[in-house]
Amino acid sequence: MQRFEFGKNWQSFLSVVTEQHVSEATERLSELLGNITGKTFLDVGCGSGIQSLAALRLGASRVLSFDYDAQSVACTAELKRRFAPNANWQIETGSALDEEYLRSLGLFSIVYSWGVLHHTGDLWRALDLVTIPANETLALCVYNDQGTLSRAWRRLKRSYVQHPFYRPIIITASLATIWGPKLLLLPHRVIPDWRNWKRKRGMSPWHDVIDWAGGYPYEFSNKDRVIEFYQKRGFYLSSIKRFGRILTMYEYVFTAQDTQA
Repeated sequence: MQRFEFGKNWQSFLSVVTEQHVSEATERLSELLGNITGKTFLDVGCGSGIQSLAALRLGASRVLSFDYDAQSVACTAELKRRFAPNANWQIETGSALDEEYLRSLGLFSIVYSWGVLHHTGDLWRALDLVTIPANETLALCVYNDQGTLSRAWRRLKRSYVQHPFYRPIIITASLATIWGPKLLLLPHRVIPDWRNWKRKRGMSPWHDVIDWAGGYPYEFSNKDRVIEFYQKRGFYLSSIKRFGRILTMYEYVFTAQDTQA
């Protein structure tokens, strides 16, 4: 299967990442997970590695980051070299669809996979397998099923990967989708919000535009199906948050049944 080069985009992100990006990512992760001091943290599909670094900043006792994409692994290793060279932080190549690999990792207090599993090419298998190392908390973000709109974007993303000629057009569509509503409704906010985009998990606005344009494979699901799926596996919803205006996703935090009060 042809795939978007997520790691290539993250390598480009390395050229702009600063301490401020890391601080913003740390604050956002704290809002999501609360106090994680002394917890172990598994970053499934680590991408740039900035969320793993944020977990260390929040007091995680051990972090393991893995990604299927070799360039993402290299990006995470470089982030560690720059910001946390002596941290208890292990970085590996691995797949969220590899059951044997996931079983080999042992258990973690927190399993985190933000915006990753819907890009594996087998969403439901990935959602199932990440429960294997999850001892307490499972934090995920998955694209919402918006019917025709979601299916149209899947075709565009596939075209981005398969036909380089169309990439400028699809990038323009991505830019319009993400920033168009604000440009029309709140034009005075476009420039300051672009500059402050790092507050969204420490990300870069342009790299997010590219990620959205080309992020293939691409799957989605409505929130009720995801919640029911995990309830059947002994994980219960602790929090949920919706993101986006035109295209939406849901951020979930699930707690293992055995850890509920």
